[in-house]
Amino acid sequence: MKIALKDVYELSQEDNFIDSSKFEKFKSRKRNLSGKKDLKELVNGDGDNYSFKTSDLEQLQGDGLIDELISIIKTGKEASVYLGKNNDQYRAVKIYTDIRVRSFRKDDIYRQGRFVGNQRIEKAIDQGSQFGLDAHQLIWVGEEFRQMKRMHSACIPVPEPIAISGLTIVMGFIGTDDGEAAPRISDLDMDVTEAKEAFRQSVKILRDIVSLGKIHGDYSAFNILWHEEKAIVIDFPQVIEIENNSSYKELLYRDVNSLCKSFRKYDIRSDAESIYKSLLRLT
Repeated sequence: MKIALKDVYELSQEDNFIDSSKFEKFKSRKRNLSGKKDLKELVNGDGDNYSFKTSDLEQLQGDGLIDELISIIKTGKEASVYLGKNNDQYRAVKIYTDIRVRSFRKDDIYRQGRFVGNQRIEKAIDQGSQFGLDAHQLIWVGEEFRQMKRMHSACIPVPEPIAISGLTIVMGFIGTDDGEAAPRISDLDMDVTEAKEAFRQSVKILRDIVSLGKIHGDYSAFNILWHEEKAIVIDFPQVIEIENNSSYKELLYRDVNSLCKSFRKYDIRSDAESIYKSLLRLT
């Protein structure tokens, strides 16, 4: 069963988020499926015969938002990111793995306070039905796009959110003019000066996110790109709203410690406790 995006994504818009004490935890049942899509399985032909095999990509192509996929930038358990092109301009295309194939991470702590407002969808998710699994994932993916859009509007350095269709998000490409993607800070071997500057910028970004009333929820050098001496944060489906989630202190504490820990490879000995307390005051 396929749910139309408009039936689910509208429920995750900013105006629908409330502080609800009646929030019910979402549950999903794992299905025994296997397999993982690679680039060849997503496209048909090339040149004038180029087309996509998935409905999400077909929709984006029909809307004039993506012309082709060129290569794989990064693969992961939850999603893969591809280098795409539209009108000779590079795009990053993030495609989530189907929830029945991948091991969907436990996300109750992130969903606390997220208002769905549709009893049928809530019940389906709780029961782990086909419809519920689709809704569960579409809301999760839709949340990434919504949060990225909000941060981009607030001038926080994130990829430009361009479009969403089902399990696919098109965003601005962070990299060189010849299509080489910017590396994650965790994958680099920086000198001391550069590492200190990257850490300084990363802490500032974290501060700006908290000042916006949000917690990233998975913040570390693994989710921060380094491009032209600038830090750019990625990965947003787990972002929470501070006012609606009672676990925000726990998540903030984890973010700060993860960030500090991931920079230890550069021999940066930061005071995580002090950083945490200063950020907590912003909440």
